[in-house]
Amino acid sequence: MIKKEDFKLLEKLVSTPGPTGREERIQHFIQSEWENFGLKTKFDNIGNLYATIEGEGEHWGIVAHSDTIGFLVQQILPKGFLKMAFNTAATTPDARFLAGSPLKFLTKEKEVIGYFGLRSGHLAGIEGKKKPVLFDNMYVDIGVDSEKAVRELGIDIGTPAVFDTLPRIIQNNIVSPSMDNRIGIFIQIKLAKMLASEKSSPKITFISTVQEEIGMKGAAAAAKSRNYDKVINLDVGLTGDIPNSKKDFLPSKIDSGPILVIKDFSVHYSHTLNSLIESIAKTKGIDIQKAVFKNYNTDGMYFFMQGYPTVNLTVPCRYTHTNFETIRFSDVEKTLDLLLKILTQ
Repeated sequence: MIKKEDFKLLEKLVSTPGPTGREERIQHFIQSEWENFGLKTKFDNIGNLYATIEGEGEHWGIVAHSDTIGFLVQQILPKGFLKMAFNTAATTPDARFLAGSPLKFLTKEKEVIGYFGLRSGHLAGIEGKKKPVLFDNMYVDIGVDSEKAVRELGIDIGTPAVFDTLPRIIQNNIVSPSMDNRIGIFIQIKLAKMLASEKSSPKITFISTVQEEIGMKGAAAAAKSRNYDKVINLDVGLTGDIPNSKKDFLPSKIDSGPILVIKDFSVHYSHTLNSLIESIAKTKGIDIQKAVFKNYNTDGMYFFMQGYPTVNLTVPCRYTHTNFETIRFSDVEKTLDLLLKILTQ
């Protein structure tokens, strides 16, 4: 079960806004956490954040992205409703999960709350309810009746919005938006705290990147900024442990340890480094899983393309890219334990 102080940190991470392109608030929070442990931090010109432990031996890069999925105001309708664009590399989000979802709009002066609307069953009728839900038919209701009233609230074209749902502990699971990839950032912070108190450590640079969800743009710059011997990318991993999923293609599941990704849409990760990690996990008795992912990319691609042996170590997560992403904290603990063993062997 998650400790109170750990849930408090995770709650702060997932509730601090940081949609793609507007990561400033979350990056400054991460910076303050790292500096609390005595790490020196630095931003680059596009907002990537770095913190280094000056150890000896190999130089490891530990990467996680700070941005989360979100939305941008694309059109303000005359009656005060909003049409939204998805703020990721994907063209449209999966609208099945959006109706009724609350949103927080990040204006200059304050945060404005709204929610996704769609024709109710009474209006859609029997035939209408049989049709697929399309994002283009959805809108956001913020409780006003005119374009003027929208603008008076500080909302304009391009104003970003994120899910406004607090994390919850439901029996053994933690359910929240932005687990992708605030859980990777959580692991970075906890690992930095553990290693800062170690007597010896390799040189480690923690990298919190921006704009991963729109095509790993921050990572493309970060991978060129300095040299690494080995890189571990941290992210959420896909699972097939729910009804009606194709488990023959995706056997990974929550509560079975971190997932070591062999290959995804863009990269076959370092076989040598994967084998090393698998061997350490076996020797230390730490549960891990292995998987091949489709329709999935990570920041690790750009570090690999710069010539660094790179692996992708992930926390199993159900319902990715929704406002109810679900993890089991035991997997986080096993990931931390494994990373500590890898870096202090």
